[in-house]
Amino acid sequence: MQVNIERLADPKDEAFINAFIELRDMIRAPEFTVVSPSNAQTRGLVVWGLSHEAAFWLVKDSAGKVVARICARVSPHIKNHGTMGMFEIDLKSPVRDEAFQLILHAAQSWLSKHNVKEIAAPIDMNTWFSYRFSVFGDKFFPRLKWEPTTPPEYTELFRQKGFTDLALFHTVFFPHFRIGNWCIGTGPMKRSYKHLHKLGYTLRPMDKENFVTKELPAFHEISHEAFNDSFLFEPIDLPTFSSLYAGALQVYDFSPSAVIMSPEGEVAGFIFAFYDGDNLVIKSLALRKKHQGLNLSSGLIWNAARQAFKLNKKGTISALVKTGIASESIEKNVKKTMWFSWAHYYILLHKELP
Repeated sequence: MQVNIERLADPKDEAFINAFIELRDMIRAPEFTVVSPSNAQTRGLVVWGLSHEAAFWLVKDSAGKVVARICARVSPHIKNHGTMGMFEIDLKSPVRDEAFQLILHAAQSWLSKHNVKEIAAPIDMNTWFSYRFSVFGDKFFPRLKWEPTTPPEYTELFRQKGFTDLALFHTVFFPHFRIGNWCIGTGPMKRSYKHLHKLGYTLRPMDKENFVTKELPAFHEISHEAFNDSFLFEPIDLPTFSSLYAGALQVYDFSPSAVIMSPEGEVAGFIFAFYDGDNLVIKSLALRKKHQGLNLSSGLIWNAARQAFKLNKKGTISALVKTGIASESIEKNVKKTMWFSWAHYYILLHKELP
């Protein structure tokens, strides 16, 4: 059975775009669709990619059935670096291997022609969007709906074509074992909370009524300052940043989030935290550089945790952290006493080109 590849040439080619969007839901096994983005979200990502010079491919079998998709993009901020993402393939297709070989070669050749020397995968254009493969142990633990969830075969396919480990990430769940107002592992966070107030910092809730006009521009500025030196960081414009956060605000209860104000009355940083069922999720935390290194982060987390305790939430989840970064030290301190925590792991791969 033959396979044929098509690249999106016309941004108004609705047949191609619809086929690209719909493939995931058509081929994924049920256990890997818990984290499926909506078709509208996928369309929005394709539109964003088309306006930021990404390329998109589909592979069809001889009967015209779509069996694989991928996109690729050259980083405008990291020299000789590119990404592959939005990858999906029908694992049950008899032409699976041929389809993967064809679509990977097409994307890799396109990146090579654009002087890319290192490819990171999977990344949906950049790390502000979805990226990473799931890593599975002996048992499959269903991911939460905001976590990356991919079939293990996807990782193996890329490894077979020369992709190797680039970075490891994890999400850790810490159960709340409480006696009254006391909870195992929270001592350092309480001390940090008291410490930040002694330094003259204050915490306030996010201004939901003026979230788009007041909060998001400040968060956009702070995030880009705080994460500028972070792994594979790429700046994004305020409208894109706002759509990511404003969209999440409509789905979850972000009441445990907070803004930290400096003694001078400046917005020094923020913590973005939300409730997912019976759990508190710490999604992101950013401080302006001049306020870093003052032991403020743990205090911000405690401010969110104490609100979760009042609502009798069962646990706190540290979401999608890169192994080895500074925020991991907070987790290590807690895990010394909370050995019963569990984690989900994810891997990002890369390949060097000649």
